[in-house]
Order: sequence, then structure tokens, then C-alpha cells
Amino acid sequence: MSPAALALATRRKAVQVNEDQYIEVWDQTIDELLLDARELLITDANVFFVGPDLDSYEDSIRNIAEGLNYTYVPFRYPDMQKATQDMHRLERILSVPPLLGIQRWPWAVMMQGLVVWIDPDGWEKIDAHSRERRLMLKFPKKKEPFGPLKPRKLSIYAPSEQPPGDPIDMWQEADVHVDIQKHPDVPTAKLILASMINTILDNPPKWRGWMRQAKTRGTISSDFQTPFEERRSFHSNGVSPRLNRLLTE
Repeated sequence: MSPAALALATRRKAVQVNEDQYIEVWDQTIDELLLDARELLITDANVFFVGPDLDSYEDSIRNIAEGLNYTYVPFRYPDMQKATQDMHRLERILSVPPLLGIQRWPWAVMMQGLVVWIDPDGWEKIDAHSRERRLMLKFPKKKEPFGPLKPRKLSIYAPSEQPPGDPIDMWQEADVHVDIQKHPDVPTAKLILASMINTILDNPPKWRGWMRQAKTRGTISSDFQTPFEERRSFHSNGVSPRLNRLLTE
């Protein structure tokens, strides 16, 4: 047998991966979803859960925290000052009680992380423009009187001049909408992770597009990595083939 034929006969066959099975996030295992969610939370930011009935889903939220190697913490701060003083601690999952989630001051704190709305009632998630338009219809702006206005008191303890918001309107501000009724046959933990992954992929950070354009133009080298990407190359536990394909295509 010639050397070429021998090499052809003993050559290791390439691994065939059917990437079609990774297109749908629902077809992935819970371990793959945890790896992908951990990879997409590249800043190690905190994750806040809001909704009308978080107690019913506490076990699923705790399982997600354990799988992500995050710390589960109930959001029990009395005011914004106490909460902001504790936001330097990252990699935490905070469960916000409904009576706090419908107030305005916790949202100023939750803007520092990813907000997930667990919706058991199947509400429609609307965009920011529609939310603003509906708010203007509910609370039309009063005509400003002629002349100087009374100076506004600037204090974190001063009550808000705006009327209390509707709970659904408040939860509509969340980044991720987990519609429990849309996929009743999917386990809650898997549904939460899949919704987080889909939302982040549908709304990628601006720097990913900027980096891709810069590499295409040749402004930076094709193998350049941001500090976040370099950190992940040392500390990441890997990603699923689906996410790897979506981030590199």
C-alpha cells in the first residue's frame, strides 16, 4: 500500500456536528443554557428578578443561581441609599418582592444589572415607545403655569412627584420577559435561561458590532480581543456550539 493510501486509510475522520439542532434554544440542555448565560453575562453583573409571584418560582431561581455560581440574595433593602451601598458586590441574583418591585426607587438600583420579569399571566411585552405613549395617555402632562416655578427639592428621601405606577407598567420596564404561559411544557428554570439568552442575543452590546466592523475595515487586527474577552478566555467554562456559531458568524 502506498504511503498516500495508507495515510488516507488511517486518517482520523472529522467529527460531524449537526448544527441545526443548536438553532433553537429550547433544544439545548440545562447545562448548555447555564454555560451560555454565564458567557453572555460577560460583565458579571447582578441579575434582578421581578414579578407578582416570585415565591412560586423561588426553587427555579435558586437552581439558576447555583448553576451560574451566583449568590442568591432576597432584595430586602429599606431605601435606595442602603441598596446602592451594597451594589458593589457582583455575581448575585436578587429576588425583588412585588411590593418593592412596583415602587420607583428600586428601579434606579436595578438599572445596574439585568432585570428579569417572570410573568405567569401572559402579558404582552411592549417596547419603550409604546410604554411612553401609554403613560402619556394615562397621565397627561399638565400645562406649565406662566412665571417662575417653585424649585424642586433634591433629596433621595423626597417623595416622587409622579403618581404611583401600575404594577404591569413597572414590570414592563424589565429587560427580559419570561412568559410562563407561552411555553407551559418547558421547565421554569430552562424557560428563564432561554428567555435571558434570546433577549441578550437579540439586543447585543454595541461594542460587539463596533469590533466586528473595525476588524472588517482592518483598523484592528482580526485576533484582537477586548479585556472582557481576554478575561473570559481564562475564566470561561465554555459555551455551547450554538452560541459559539452565533457569536462568530
